[in-house]
Amino acid sequence: MGEGPGEQEDLKGEPFVGAAGKLLDDMLSIIDLDRTKVYIANIVKCRQPENRTHEIDEINACVEYLKKQIMLVKPEKII
Repeated sequence: MGEGPGEQEDLKGEPFVGAAGKLLDDMLSIIDLDRTKVYIANIVKCRQPENRTHEIDEINACVEYLKKQIMLVKPEKII
């Protein structure tokens, strides 16, 4: 789970792409996982102007959506 989408994620419409995605893929492979075996989500669902830090009210606005994602996916672990 990440904080929110950055520029590359916003452009591709996928979480953790670009350099962050490469690092995540490398870390997953070390523990014998890949993206087909994990669910990747962001806490905040939209990119903030100029990639600024998300404010608490923006995070709170997305919490119910995130809770619903977690309920549907039923993950064994959240990282």
